[in-house]
Amino acid sequence: MSAVLGMSARTVADQIGDRLRSELLAGAYPIGKPLREEELARHFGVSRHPIRKALQKLTLEGLLNARPNCGVVVATSQREHVEGLLTPMRKQLELYALQLAFPKLNGAQRGEWQTILRRMQRAGEDQNAQEVLGHDAAFHQQLLIAAGLEEMIPVWQGIYARMRDYHQQGNREYPDLRVVAYVHNRLIESLFSGDLQRARIDWDSHLENGDFNKRAKTSWQRQLNATGRKG
Repeated sequence: MSAVLGMSARTVADQIGDRLRSELLAGAYPIGKPLREEELARHFGVSRHPIRKALQKLTLEGLLNARPNCGVVVATSQREHVEGLLTPMRKQLELYALQLAFPKLNGAQRGEWQTILRRMQRAGEDQNAQEVLGHDAAFHQQLLIAAGLEEMIPVWQGIYARMRDYHQQGNREYPDLRVVAYVHNRLIESLFSGDLQRARIDWDSHLENGDFNKRAKTSWQRQLNATGRKG
């Protein structure tokens, strides 16, 4: 029996939406696959009502497409718009959040990021691409939370959802998914360095998959070589 039983319909719908979003972002369902309310209700052990609400939300985010008389199907990714539209939109939102969050950063907030990083690291050790991607999303959403921009998270999710094929392909290029947590740990070091300009430059480069990521991956490989561990 699902653990979400006994909670309010809205909370159930939110939990189901979060779980389905993570699975969709990680490519757990093929493009064009219909998602049936009845099947999902049985899977989660709930009524169709919270399932319907979750599917409506994910449709608005762009992860699902509504088809007349067919319900919803898994939407295609919009990889062709990543460079010209989606990445610039994401950068504008996250860098704005960074600017707002920076003066308010504290140890408790760093602890929230470190918790996400530990989960990401465990997923990387298991080479679980789906969980790594889910923790990546949580990591970046945490910046909006630190900035007090929780109301903008649905906007961010809509952008991220349309980039999911780009993120999946990026993870597939890593022979060892442990490096993802290492890169993000370096990003946190930059964010809490006390140097706003450095933090902005590094975060911007990270989102562009630029020099920041390349330097971090090089440092990771050097550490592996120095310890004699397989990478």
